[in-house]
Amino acid sequence: MATAALFLCMAALVPKCGAAIGSPLLGGTTFVVDPGHGTKYPDGSALNVGAVGPGGVQEQEVTLEVGEDLAALLRAAGAKVVLTRSHAQPYRVATDKRLDNRARAALANKLGATAFLAIHADSSLDASAHGTSVFWLKPNSVAIARAIRKRLAPLNLGESAFYARDLAVTNEATVPAALVELGFVSNPHDEQLLATPAFQHREAQALFAAIVDTFAPREHAAHGAMSP
Repeated sequence: MATAALFLCMAALVPKCGAAIGSPLLGGTTFVVDPGHGTKYPDGSALNVGAVGPGGVQEQEVTLEVGEDLAALLRAAGAKVVLTRSHAQPYRVATDKRLDNRARAALANKLGATAFLAIHADSSLDASAHGTSVFWLKPNSVAIARAIRKRLAPLNLGESAFYARDLAVTNEATVPAALVELGFVSNPHDEQLLATPAFQHREAQALFAAIVDTFAPREHAAHGAMSP
């Protein structure tokens, strides 16, 4: 427990570190973190590997790094985390993209997760398109969506979209669920930032802070997460 508190203090996320000792911010919670794409057919060919920026930055790699970073922060705060893919298993195997998307949200339902978070990076034929997006669908997901929007704003990427959207993952999920687009890999400025480990960590911190805002006990949420 003390180790978790120390990690959070070092990450500059908990200004009153003593409050975390013996009483973890997110103890008793479970989160399914879904780094988008990274799906192959059983023969190893690409099924759903995501966008690639003009400089070669791959969405599937960015989302995996941010997902792993977020998982580490959540675990240090006492949460149980299930990653749909990880550094140890960077690719999922499937035969149908939409069914694979729905299956990941269905996993969160099966686990009775506190929340499901799908992490993506956007792409457009318009190279000037930029900024973050947050999508949700059901009423139980509004709070986490709003918190993510608030915590991403200080990153100064701008906002591309924020609205209820019927996607495979947001439709299938019965637990609170949101899909976040971290920025546009198709935009040279966004792409450069998304490829930077320090910026990836800032995005993970923002998502962590939003989760604390939404799901930590009120007395901890008030002091448990600083702006990224």
